[in-house]
Amino acid sequence: MRSFLHLLSVILVLPGVALAGAFSILGHAIATQSLLGFLGDLLAAVLWLVPWGLLTACVALLALVLAGLSVRFRWLAASCVVALAVGSSVVVLTLTAHSGFSLGQLWFFVPAVVSASVGLWLTITEFPRSKRTPFAA
Repeated sequence: MRSFLHLLSVILVLPGVALAGAFSILGHAIATQSLLGFLGDLLAAVLWLVPWGLLTACVALLALVLAGLSVRFRWLAASCVVALAVGSSVVVLTLTAHSGFSLGQLWFFVPAVVSASVGLWLTITEFPRSKRTPFAA
């Protein structure tokens, strides 16, 4: 059941991470302030993402899922999910803060909050406890 919860939290965090990455790439490209610079930056990002970025993302996602299926590393994978959920939400909020942010847009953050909550619960419950008793003085 905990493996299923981990998989669910990974699936729920993916849209936020994808949006944060897209916002970061578009923000960098828009900062060039010219159409040619914008297209050049987007082309450079795509040329980098195709061979390396997507491969790295797939390997990292596979490692995150496999670590969550292991009882030994589930707490570490869950803490990575929490970091991804919080980090992507912070990126999206900071990059959209200057535009008019409405309460209707907060529904987008519900999956990230659920994912972070499940990940935090898994981190706390799965963290390895030492079997030793504290040293008596």
